[in-house]
Amino acid sequence: MTATLLERFGRRLRVAMVGGGIGSYIGETHAIALRTDGVWDLVAGAFSRTSATNAATGRSWLVAPDRTYADHRALIAGESARADRVDAVIVATRPSSHAEIACDLLAAGFHVICEKPLTDTAADARRVAAAVAGSGRRLMLTHCYSGYPMVRQAREMVARGDLGRITLVEIRFAGGMYAATTPHGSWRVDGTEGGVTALTADLGTHAVHLAEFVAGRRITTVHADLARVDPGHVAFDNAYLTLDFEGGARGRCWATSQAAGATHGLAITVHGDRGSLSWNHDTPETLCWRADGESDRLLTKAGPGATPAALAAARFTAGHPDGYALAFANLYRDFAFALFADGVGEDAAPYLADLPDVADGVRTLAVVEAAVRSDETGRPAAVDI
Repeated sequence: MTATLLERFGRRLRVAMVGGGIGSYIGETHAIALRTDGVWDLVAGAFSRTSATNAATGRSWLVAPDRTYADHRALIAGESARADRVDAVIVATRPSSHAEIACDLLAAGFHVICEKPLTDTAADARRVAAAVAGSGRRLMLTHCYSGYPMVRQAREMVARGDLGRITLVEIRFAGGMYAATTPHGSWRVDGTEGGVTALTADLGTHAVHLAEFVAGRRITTVHADLARVDPGHVAFDNAYLTLDFEGGARGRCWATSQAAGATHGLAITVHGDRGSLSWNHDTPETLCWRADGESDRLLTKAGPGATPAALAAARFTAGHPDGYALAFANLYRDFAFALFADGVGEDAAPYLADLPDVADGVRTLAVVEAAVRSDETGRPAAVDI
């Protein structure tokens, strides 16, 4: 079906990138992911505010000099005048600039692929959501962990009722990745961008999105304890959150950059009244399924018991690892085929079903802001959607 859609659309999708220049880890990640399935062509960009880095990045990715722009406004002007204008633009800058760039792109008629968090405040996130609604364009938010086959399997098993009534959700993103002196990460902790919530938004929104994605329920209330484990940090670098979900489930979230020795630290367990599922990013090819009264079962990617969503996300057979880059690429593939479906007049909903979007961006930041209010008052705070 997907091959037929591509044939009917008749060409690859053209994409540009704002940010992501040489030296940017996330820019290279996007470049690898979008090339994986051969359905996107990176043909334009405004890769860096530094002109030399911008030009060098364009050359390294074989982008024509006349399509290597000084900034996103020049990109909009240049691409809007072309018959072969790009279809979508990746926003891979720091969160504080996302709202302005995304809104300008949407107003000019471009689809947007945005790095997470959507913005650095819930108010700006709502502004982007309004821009999406008024533009008729689509926005994909790259919460990449939702692209893992076994994460999609867990989501599908919860949705079909394998766990029964969902009762508890445990989520953590506990790594030791950022210090005030880390060049690529210093803005997350020094308060220069995003203020006291910069790191909580950076890590916490991933954890919150994964919890809601797998559990299939929104967080409604947060009781938070926010702290600075490193006294040199302006931003909170440790967050303990007690969560209430729709339907009565309770949850806990731990998000920190101060778990020394942890390489990555993302993991989730969802409990129901008939069993539980556990997934850990350190062993992403497996999902532990504990049915009440039965022996534990280790479900393997593309192995026996794989759900349709997991099989669709798995690139290789069982025993052959997929990994982070292909989880990221799954988002790009799904979004591409949603746009192909739009272009030929078919229903894009099947391709959008597992994709993070602007509504996820609004919700995750609303949870972060509820956590701040809770920490200030010492009482639970409702999530203001």
